[in-house]
Amino acid sequence: MTAERRILGVKPETLFQAFKYTIYTLIFFNLVYFMREEYIATATRFPDGVGLGHLIDAFSQSTDSFAWLVLLLTFELETYIIPDEKLKGPLKWVLNGIAGVCYLLITQALLGYVNHMEEIFNFVPYANGTACAAVGTVQALAVDLYEFADLTAQNCSTIDSSALFYHEGLNAITDQSYLLYMEELAVTDVINASTWLLIVLVLWIDIFLQLRGELTEKLYKWNGIVKAFLYLTLIVCCSYWAWLGDFMGFWDAFLWILAFFFIELNLFKWHEAEIEHAEHATETQS
Repeated sequence: MTAERRILGVKPETLFQAFKYTIYTLIFFNLVYFMREEYIATATRFPDGVGLGHLIDAFSQSTDSFAWLVLLLTFELETYIIPDEKLKGPLKWVLNGIAGVCYLLITQALLGYVNHMEEIFNFVPYANGTACAAVGTVQALAVDLYEFADLTAQNCSTIDSSALFYHEGLNAITDQSYLLYMEELAVTDVINASTWLLIVLVLWIDIFLQLRGELTEKLYKWNGIVKAFLYLTLIVCCSYWAWLGDFMGFWDAFLWILAFFFIELNLFKWHEAEIEHAEHATETQS
């Protein structure tokens, strides 16, 4: 009998699962970070307070991350943890209900990204002097999508006053280089969020058909091609954040791509097991 292979006395499958759930945990830590960043930014973006109508807009990234994390865990339950024979009836309806709420929040978060992008593109040229001359009149200095510092005599000289831009609604000022940086990040956020929405749509179709025993090899391969193109788009976004120097954008995107690689691997193993089971049943009947 061949001894079971182990790494440092631990089964490879155990190490793999530990690595997978470590990635999920790191995603949760990112969620906490984004909540803190957006909470700080609300003081500038919503000086009169965040009403219920603007709550998701104010916390679009946090809402997005929270809904995605819950949806990720739902996919993990469906594709790995819960056996097929138990994935039906009330349990399946509960999971579908949770996923439905997540899809709604994700769509709302996407609209929040779109609104925030439009907000960033509403900066107009500022012709009332230098940034330091605006201290006391202009409230904030915009240096990132979710980072608005109070404009003071200490930081007003950190931006290029030869090309200033002003946002009346935010009462914030920035320079051309920061504005271009924020515009690029905002557009990338919208592309990234839209692509993820398409990926989970295809993934949901895969799981739905798999549970019904209708996910044919041909359809599975075609869906795989579509998702490969979409994942490539995500990798481009991830690389772009890295190139721009946005570490958190890059790090978060990288973790999510890894996390859904695990879900895709779960689905692949599940699909292959179903094929083997069907082939074995056919051979038995013969």
